Order: sequence, then C-alpha cells, then structure tokens
Amino acid sequence: MTKAWSPLTAETLAEVPATVGVFEVADASGVIGIDYAGGHSPFGLRGALQGWLDRGPGLSFRYERTNAYLSRFREVVQVFVNDTGEPPPNLAGTENLPTGRIRQN
Repeated sequence: MTKAWSPLTAETLAEVPATVGVFEVADASGVIGIDYAGGHSPFGLRGALQGWLDRGPGLSFRYERTNAYLSRFREVVQVFVNDTGEPPPNLAGTENLPTGRIRQN
C-alpha cells in the first residue's frame, strides 16, 4: 500500500468511503492489523475501521478502495509476511491466514 497514513479518529473516519477495500492499522511500533471490508461489511471501510477506534488513541490507518478486496487482502498479508517473517498481530493464530509467499525481485 502506498497511501499516506492518517490518524485513526472519528473525524478522519468520517472522510473514509463506505465502500469495499483493504486497510492497515498501525501503532508506534508498526502495523498491528491488516483487514478488509467486503460486501457484507456494514458501511464498508468506514464501518470496518470503526471497530479499531476503541483500541485506544495513537493509531494510524491507510486504505485502498478495490472491488478485488479478497485478492488484495491476501496480497497485502503475504507482502507483510514476506517482509517480517510473521503474520500481522491481528491475524496471528487464525485459520484464515492467507498462505504462500511473494517473491520480490
């Protein structure tokens, strides 16, 4: 993802579109979550990110609007695993973790 990071606040979420896509959430230590808003996500990206607000202040987020949200989600997770050697904290130990690696030349 290349979009700039924004602080995760009620004010910035009001500007996020209610559409499908993928997003990353980070704290001061780095990315702590990668997820997506799909066809069954109430209020799309805005609604999915709303759930992260109660995790406390100091979080940032960035997102991409895409109709291919499942494919893009898998790709973003695989790039994260490729870069760090482990899944993002929100997906560690889950059954739905995308498998495979992306080779970057």
